[in-house]
Amino acid sequence: MRSVFVCLLAFTPLSHSANVDFSGFATLKAVKTDSRTAKIRETISQPSGVTTDELDFSFSSIGLQAEWKINSSFDLVGQLLIKDQRHDKINNTLKLAFLRYSASSNWQFRAGRTGLDLFLMTEYRDIGYSMDLEHPPVEFYAIIPHQNLDGIDLQYRAPLSHGVASIKAYWGRSESPLYSDNGFFWNVELKSILGVVAQYETLNWLFRANYTTTKSANEHEQQGQLRDALAKVPLSFWPTKSQLIDSLFIQDKDFTYNALSMRYDDSNWLVQTEASLTDSNSSVLNHLKAGYITIGKRFDLNTLSVSYSIAKSDNTEVEPGPTVPLPELVELYQAASMHSGFYQLDQSTTSLTWRRELSATLALKLNWQHTTTHRLPSAFYLHRADQFEEPDLSFNTFTLSFNWVF
Repeated sequence: MRSVFVCLLAFTPLSHSANVDFSGFATLKAVKTDSRTAKIRETISQPSGVTTDELDFSFSSIGLQAEWKINSSFDLVGQLLIKDQRHDKINNTLKLAFLRYSASSNWQFRAGRTGLDLFLMTEYRDIGYSMDLEHPPVEFYAIIPHQNLDGIDLQYRAPLSHGVASIKAYWGRSESPLYSDNGFFWNVELKSILGVVAQYETLNWLFRANYTTTKSANEHEQQGQLRDALAKVPLSFWPTKSQLIDSLFIQDKDFTYNALSMRYDDSNWLVQTEASLTDSNSSVLNHLKAGYITIGKRFDLNTLSVSYSIAKSDNTEVEPGPTVPLPELVELYQAASMHSGFYQLDQSTTSLTWRRELSATLALKLNWQHTTTHRLPSAFYLHRADQFEEPDLSFNTFTLSFNWVF
């Protein structure tokens, strides 16, 4: 990956003659928490987390973007993001790689790897300098690990008397790493992604709606192994095992995502909110509701903002275990429950962020957040298994970061 960066940087002196624009962004971040049980992380695709007595810098990242203006209608865009990764590093480092065709000021077509446009901050969620929040709310942005779409999108923008309306449709597939406890890793693949985004901007206001459907394209090998093992258990030992077996079928299951977003920003006050409903015909994920609201005030070079975010799913119970508590059956039940109960979420976070502009390209952020969860383990975090007997369901996290663009 380092060689790719060197090659891109080598083209910098030629950028003017070749109509190539280079830009970059970076975040240096230190994270501290008082959580004894949960290892804090910002997305479920993050392979490591931070727990009490640790000061962690693995949340830091650096990115480089190149845009080649071929002519007045076509351009190529590429973006690399280097951060803590464990598997398929080259593929996961390549965040954007698409050809854009602007047929007119109204119509735009893109093909290749683009951002999976589920969120209000999709286009800049990895660029810390571009947002007043220290990072996107975990309860909303961490639910879905996928950030990219390999496919196509078509957008139409229409100027109106008091603003600009746009509608975008996209189609493709995506894959993303997912990490959980005990070294669990799954490269989650989604296929037949089809989505529509409608947006309206006027003066200081932005309104947005999203509807997306997709299918799971693969399953983890453990899920098949667990189904086979459960099938061999006598029904008299485990009368409800069939329901647990059904929950371990994930491939080709349908998923839907609905979201509404709003943003108000008059350069003095900021109000931003998003709400979503994620559902499927799999018992693993049922009516997962999430949302957040942020209110911020700017004072010269300072911005102070407070946020509240929440996530709650309807699948709050895992199927009962064996009636005969043999050690091997209990172990099998625990392993199967990790899969079937992965999205058992019920937690909220209150966050306070101070941002200070140090220059036109550099910002300092200090963040405190207090999280309350009704259940651990949680899909959002990694965990210390030795603390499960008395998990701390309420904890604080402190973050200091320097964010710059170049």
